[in-house]
Parts: sequence; structure tokens; C-alpha cells
Amino acid sequence: FNVSFTSEDVQDLDVRIINVIGEVVYTEDLNEIVGEYTKQVNLSTYTKGVYFLEITTDNGVINKKIVLC
Repeated sequence: FNVSFTSEDVQDLDVRIINVIGEVVYTEDLNEIVGEYTKQVNLSTYTKGVYFLEITTDNGVINKKIVLC
């Protein structure tokens, strides 16, 4: 699974993957990110199901649903 986004301003970011019962199964704190960012996250060891990608920026929170089949 690839996490990819673009930041136009220098900012700190928190990237988290959360399971359906609210447990954080992956977290990464990124400091002073600007421009394009791509990170490959290995989800092959996680149980199949629904997860949520949460990216917290200086401007708010971005949430995306991930379905592992």
C-alpha cells in the first residue's frame, strides 16, 4: 500500500492507520515536509478488513478508507 500526497507548505504531518475498533496499527510522524511524499506501507500482516488512513496536517485532518481483501 502506498501513501502519497503533496504539501505546498512546509508542515509537520502525522500519518496513522487505524482499524475498525480504533486501534492505531501504524503511525509515522513527519517533520517539515514540503513537496511530494510517498511511502510504501506493508499491510500484508494485517487481518483482512476495513482500516482508516488518517493524515493530520497543520490545516486539518484527511481521512481515507482502506479495504484489505
